[in-house]
Amino acid sequence: MRKLHLIVSFYFLFVLSSFAQTFSNKTFLCDTCDREISLQIESTSFIKNNEYFNAFTKGFTGLGFFLKPTLQYYFTKNTQVSAGVFLLKYDGIDLFTQAIPVFTIRQKIMPNLELVIGSIYGTLNHQLEEPLFRFDRYYQNNVENGFQLLYHSAKIKSDLWLNWEKFIYVNSPYQEEFVLGNTSQFLLLQTKRLSIELPFHLMGVHRGGQIDSSPNPAISIINAMTGLDIKYNIGTKQSLSFKPLFFLYRGLGLPESGVNSLPFKKGNGMYLKVHYQNKNMLSVFGYWSSNKFISSRGEYLFLSISDFDADFFQEKRQLLTSKTEMEFPISESIKLVIRAEAYFDLMSLNFAHSFGTYFIINESFFLKKIKANRN
Repeated sequence: MRKLHLIVSFYFLFVLSSFAQTFSNKTFLCDTCDREISLQIESTSFIKNNEYFNAFTKGFTGLGFFLKPTLQYYFTKNTQVSAGVFLLKYDGIDLFTQAIPVFTIRQKIMPNLELVIGSIYGTLNHQLEEPLFRFDRYYQNNVENGFQLLYHSAKIKSDLWLNWEKFIYVNSPYQEEFVLGNTSQFLLLQTKRLSIELPFHLMGVHRGGQIDSSPNPAISIINAMTGLDIKYNIGTKQSLSFKPLFFLYRGLGLPESGVNSLPFKKGNGMYLKVHYQNKNMLSVFGYWSSNKFISSRGEYLFLSISDFDADFFQEKRQLLTSKTEMEFPISESIKLVIRAEAYFDLMSLNFAHSFGTYFIINESFFLKKIKANRN
């Protein structure tokens, strides 16, 4: 019976395999909007089932939705302010798990550069690779607060952000914690058929502070990634890509034992991926190999440590991965997304997989234009 289950899972993955970046809600300021009020509705209803049976992370099933309504106002075409609330509700729980106020100021500094302060474009908007960022944080930890610089041009796209996750007062019993990161994409070559890009990801997580009463030492966990994204266009609606990616881990100030300690202070990883993309689908197959690799926000299936057993670690990891995402547009602002993921551990011969369905709404309703006050 288990063999049949594995065969069906692989069949689903390889026949319907696709993986597209469809979870981003990042937009740029409107060049023609001025003194306009609108209502923005962002919502995702999700069903996520992780069938994980290994020493690195445990499986779980999450069903629910999150909703983020915000009122947005353009003071000028270069300045927008929005305010609202983020609500997260799991099925099987009567109350909201999260009810977080959100407030954002967006300012265009230059034609290609925008500053975002307050509730930033977080989680999957950063487009971090999975060893650096776990997909489930999209609905579990969706709200990020701090500041963000977004740069976009024909040859460079960059996202620099600070996410302040834990604030401290004088004598707080815990440490402050924040994430500083950057994801950038540099276009090296562009022809009708072929393009080559250089990706660069950098993320640092710091725990510390000077005014708290926590006895734990200040530490920093640094991760970096670079490589190549080589893409070949097959006609107008299909493409094939090869992505050799290389990862680095460094732990700074880590104690030898106790809280904030980790079994390794440095490590590395390599992720080789092949993408096939058409209009609504993007297939991804990959090979992951790492030695003593740790990431503070990454998917634990790629790491050398466990998310539930502090005494367990494994220096070397080798995985075969297959990721599936199918997008079914319902309208310009509504889409249904089906995802499937598979991870086969080449060292333990363990198979892990997950399935998810997401109904995504991202709609803006124009309410009113404020007339200029002419004195």
